[in-house]
Amino acid sequence: ESKALSEVYRLDLALFVIFEEAALRVSGALVRRAPTADALAFASQQVLDEARHLEVFRNRLDLARVSAGLAREQALEPLMIPPLKRFIERCYEVADAGSFIEGLTLMNLVLEGMAFPLYGYEERYWAPVDPMLARLVHHAYADESRHCAFGAALVNELLADDPARRQSVSRLVEEARGAMGEVFGYYVKKFVTLFDVVARQHKERFAGAECAPGRLISQTPYREQVELIHRYG
Repeated sequence: ESKALSEVYRLDLALFVIFEEAALRVSGALVRRAPTADALAFASQQVLDEARHLEVFRNRLDLARVSAGLAREQALEPLMIPPLKRFIERCYEVADAGSFIEGLTLMNLVLEGMAFPLYGYEERYWAPVDPMLARLVHHAYADESRHCAFGAALVNELLADDPARRQSVSRLVEEARGAMGEVFGYYVKKFVTLFDVVARQHKERFAGAECAPGRLISQTPYREQVELIHRYG
């Protein structure tokens, strides 16, 4: 019934779909490149997690976009900005070339690691409006936290006896963080702006929505919301 609310709902789901599609493809490629039994077990579990995330978010996006008369490509394209497209293509290139450590680093440590702040914000934002979506985001957030933590431990283990390659991976991380920093900054600005406007348009519906633990969106200026996303990410 609300054009603005339905638009931000579709945009948010579309961003989840883009991230989960990328994570599924990269983790699937890494299964074939796993150098150890532990690495294989980890990558295989991540494939299952990402496939489940993609299924639930894509199903909800399909319901939302069909009701708006949009094709899937129309729903996804506005969010595929050039810096994100280049980063995802770089992830595919590295994973498909057979570099397990570098592929895991780009996807788990950089892309998923930097997505945490948005996931937490989105869970709290949708909780009073769509509790089911908030629960789906919560479970995805928990899985991505595990992927990041275990991925970091696995990378450290695999690089323990190879200082030269460790240095090379460190340079890759710094390069990737710079690239994803641009992407992350864009999405935080875009989404927090939209979320804030919609929440203030529908004050009753979003009365209990928090931007951070104990901080209501209705009582928190936009700039502070952005700061809190970074702080609690």
